[in-house]
Amino acid sequence: MITMKNLFVVPVLAIGLLTVSQNTNAQEVASSDNEVIVPIQEKYVDLAIENLPQPVLDAVAKDYAGATIEKAAAKEDASEFKLMIKQGEKEMVVFCDAHGKWITKK
Repeated sequence: MITMKNLFVVPVLAIGLLTVSQNTNAQEVASSDNEVIVPIQEKYVDLAIENLPQPVLDAVAKDYAGATIEKAAAKEDASEFKLMIKQGEKEMVVFCDAHGKWITKK
């Protein structure tokens, strides 16, 4: 037998369940909005300048005449080199592959 009390309790429970499920969905959406995207850091290992491949040394001599290599680093697979060079008063960091081709970083 349905009583007035049951007619009141059922809709209240239904509204309560809807409210709980809406709050859960809102929290899930909110947490995905707060994602932090971190760029992958490329890892370089310090390298003695005398261990740089000859094509890299030639590229610096050709394209940065009079510059000196202050510091060098390489990816672990030696496919790419990071060089800190000084040309006059100007210091810069440049990237080069093992064949002496310059790489532009964004």
